[in-house]
Amino acid sequence: MVNLIQISDLHYGSEFVPEYMENVIKYIEYNSPDAVICTGDLIHKGRITQFKGILPYINRIREATRFLAVPGNHDVKNSGIIFFERLIGPRRSRLILEDKDTLIVGICSARDDISHGECGDEQLDWVGRQFNKNLENRIMALHHHLIPVPLSGQKFTTVRDAGEILEFTQLFELDLVLMGHRHVPHAYVIGPTTFLYCGTSTSNKVRADDSPSFNHIILNEGDLEVYMVNSTNLERHLLLERKLGRTKFVRPRRTRIEHLLSSVVWDD
Repeated sequence: MVNLIQISDLHYGSEFVPEYMENVIKYIEYNSPDAVICTGDLIHKGRITQFKGILPYINRIREATRFLAVPGNHDVKNSGIIFFERLIGPRRSRLILEDKDTLIVGICSARDDISHGECGDEQLDWVGRQFNKNLENRIMALHHHLIPVPLSGQKFTTVRDAGEILEFTQLFELDLVLMGHRHVPHAYVIGPTTFLYCGTSTSNKVRADDSPSFNHIILNEGDLEVYMVNSTNLERHLLLERKLGRTKFVRPRRTRIEHLLSSVVWDD
């Protein structure tokens, strides 16, 4: 069994709430996951002062377990990728959990001062070489959305070459793709791959009446359970369950069409 925690969009420097971060670390320390993956936007403006501010929290997570982070578009603002690589880690990396037969690969979809993401042929080639391993669990992490998510805004902020990456996930039969960016917990399943999105874990930059949250992921011989954990009170709610090839998706949010159909705007 592989026990993972996904955090994302910490946004230190803009509506960051230290109490939420303390709750996240408390949860990590109590549950002792095999690894923590952060899917970007650790800070807000790419400033060295913000990276130095979030670093003590990241170091506490590193003391508790293995840690991998990918840069988000806010991390690379103002050439912040320099400080990300200096203080947090490389822009693309891999983490092998040999005792769990698991490979986690993180890639950089962010570009300085550009909201949308892009992987590029060179990085796609690099990712393919990383996943050419005989490991049971194959996981990829990036910041930007590969598939648009309901009620996450209308900005064009997906990955420009998402088609190539989606094709890659099926060709290499990835189990899980982790993403952040629009602060919305959500999930899709295509073929063997679950595409999992995370909310903002430690800020008040939420949408509508969503809560700050992070994901607790349990992989067990092909079965998958994902719990969305509320960062304000650590309450857990089942987000997705996949067993024996069958998927049960428990939506924590209403869709746009549900809001529209219940709106007084449409009353005669």
